[in-house]
Amino acid sequence: MAEQSLYERLGGIYKIAAVVDHFGDALASDPIVGENSANSFLKDWYANKSWRGAGFKVLTTLWVSEKAGGPYHYVSTEPNQDSLDLEPTHYDMKLTEEEFDAAGQLLAETLDHFDVPDREKNEVLDAFMAHKNEVISGTIK
Repeated sequence: MAEQSLYERLGGIYKIAAVVDHFGDALASDPIVGENSANSFLKDWYANKSWRGAGFKVLTTLWVSEKAGGPYHYVSTEPNQDSLDLEPTHYDMKLTEEEFDAAGQLLAETLDHFDVPDREKNEVLDAFMAHKNEVISGTIK
């Protein structure tokens, strides 16, 4: 019998959505990457586009599902930009390494909140970390 995908081991779309929901809320309240961030892009996003939070959670849930081997696929709000590459979405945010690492810490804490087993937690965090250079590309190029 073939081993289950990470998507299956995480518990499927509803459990992934719960994690993303909690993670999104944690991001918003964090002093480094949240509403009171020193990053002007993030500060503006939370002040003027916070209505997009629900969409962020839906799209992130689909993105994680696809990355984890699930049956759902990420669809970008930008035509023909359905790549799982994070650089196009994050480049103009000018996110720093510190901000990325803060988000990673929040993700780890969220996974702990849901008692995600170590193996799956590490796989999720490794997948997250694999995109670091894409996410902070606006500050390193």
